[in-house]
Amino acid sequence: MISDYFRIVDFRLIDAEIIADKKVSYSEFSPDQGMLRGRLLFIDGSTLEFMEYLHRDQRLKYRFHLIDKNGQMVFRYDNAPHHENSTFPHHKHIANDILESEEKGILDILREIEHLICKSV
Repeated sequence: MISDYFRIVDFRLIDAEIIADKKVSYSEFSPDQGMLRGRLLFIDGSTLEFMEYLHRDQRLKYRFHLIDKNGQMVFRYDNAPHHENSTFPHHKHIANDILESEEKGILDILREIEHLICKSV
């Protein structure tokens, strides 16, 4: 059920020591379908804007955009159909590069950001 996933995400966001502030909304359209979106401010001044649209265990649409404290993009993951090549549908934008990726969820992205922040401290 979508509500179970939302609960797991909410607990993880509460528990994350690198988050300075958060605004997250959870929309449950049916027991199997929902959307979460939000903005996280991290202790290093970077922000993550994100959205996940889910049906059961499948992410129909997602985007995660990390911006550093100076307003520069660190990375963006999405599954938008604008790169129909070897990276389609899952890909990661870094600077001017588009890299192949796997499907990502907010929990995956939070782990990656924790690693980045801990590495820079």
